[in-house]
Amino acid sequence: MAVYTIIRVYEVPADTQQQATDRMIEALALHVERDFHKKDIIREPGSKPGQGKKVDLKPPEGWLTLALRQLTGK
Repeated sequence: MAVYTIIRVYEVPADTQQQATDRMIEALALHVERDFHKKDIIREPGSKPGQGKKVDLKPPEGWLTLALRQLTGK
């Protein structure tokens, strides 16, 4: 079985590394890490760092969003 590497990249504004770490931990605890999310990368098995491809890992839309879109025609 192949093993793929998936990397999530976040950009956190801060003055120091410690402050950036604290902000990211707080964002994870509050479930708002998407505010700092920049991109997702997937790397094939055996690939070297830097050879990954950008990928979109958004979850599928919920049934309510789909129903509202159908009703409004958007």
